[in-house]
Amino acid sequence: MKPILSCFMLIVFLTSCHSKKTAHTQNNEKKSAQNKIEILYGAHTRGYFLEISLTKNKLTKFKDYEKLNAISKDLKDGDWSKCMNLLDQINLTSLPTLKSPTNYRQFDGAAFAQLTIIKKGDTIQSSNFDHKYPPSEIKLLVDHILSIQEN
Repeated sequence: MKPILSCFMLIVFLTSCHSKKTAHTQNNEKKSAQNKIEILYGAHTRGYFLEISLTKNKLTKFKDYEKLNAISKDLKDGDWSKCMNLLDQINLTSLPTLKSPTNYRQFDGAAFAQLTIIKKGDTIQSSNFDHKYPPSEIKLLVDHILSIQEN
């Protein structure tokens, strides 16, 4: 009887240790995912498409609607830190209500553009504005993103 009870206790002990390890690993993955920040800038019309994705280490650019031909390059630490400094100066809660200073996009004078910030699992999108003519509150960040992708 004792060997059976010992085997049973050993199985229960090993199973509970494994489940705690799995839960701990999942919590760490969730925390690291929440610490990620991604900045997306997109501009499009009928004949033009541009999407730029910035993360801490990488810039990815798409120039086609199907997003088949990604252009990726490593992002310099200085560029990323400047993006973070500029992002800290923006009130993210007001991002969806920003007004575009121009309306060229309404008659095909400019592409529709939008800035999206993914931070700690939350996605915040700006209202539409003209490509290269962002609202003054996000102008420095958008100009910096466009200058990074051109270099």
